[in-house]
Amino acid sequence: MSAEIIVFAIVVAFAAATVQSVTGFGFSLTLVPLLAVAWEPKEAVPVSLLLGLATNIALLTQVRGQVTVRRLPGLYLGLLIGVPLGVLFLERVDADTLQITVGVIVFAATILLYTQPSIDAGHDAFAMRLGAGTMGGALSAATSMGGPPVVLYLLGREKEIDRYRATLLAYFLPSGVLAATALLVVGRVNVDTLTVAGAALPAVVAGILTGGWLRTHLNPERFRRAVVGVLVVTSISVTVLAIVG
Repeated sequence: MSAEIIVFAIVVAFAAATVQSVTGFGFSLTLVPLLAVAWEPKEAVPVSLLLGLATNIALLTQVRGQVTVRRLPGLYLGLLIGVPLGVLFLERVDADTLQITVGVIVFAATILLYTQPSIDAGHDAFAMRLGAGTMGGALSAATSMGGPPVVLYLLGREKEIDRYRATLLAYFLPSGVLAATALLVVGRVNVDTLTVAGAALPAVVAGILTGGWLRTHLNPERFRRAVVGVLVVTSISVTVLAIVG
């Protein structure tokens, strides 16, 4: 494990946490593709999961009373189905294929989260929660980016922003625990990933605080557009680099 990778991971983690704090999305979407450029993508995934788990714990304590509990059973059942599928994918694919997958997911998720297309709120069957939870769990274990399916499900259903954020975080917390545990079992959480995650954790805290300060001094929509632009360029670059070797 080189010092350069650790320093780079600290910088990227700070940027990712700042983006998340200002815009409400983008932690894994920022951290995984950037870290994968300098390091093995299969190592970047568990680092993102561990740091994201710490972030979710801190944020959920602030809004835990706003969770819409009735939505969680279907989402959680989907997690149990999806996470093993994601681990299987991570174990079977090579690094280049995973990097291309990350690039494509980042690009698609960024566009979807920015445009925020909503599914008709009248269609809210248990099967939809199960499907969103399954897709989120699979993506979380394979790439650490399991948020978009659940985000899209909740859009149009949770009108209050606090309930929306709280329910989303209530999904992310067990999702991160389950995915990280699964990767630990298959040997993807190792000394190197724990070292990088531990070194970057203070940067995540600093990024959350910095983002909170920036929200009061920046135009959030302009910043959001800039972040989307950076994520799109990053996703395309990661994909091209993987393709050309």
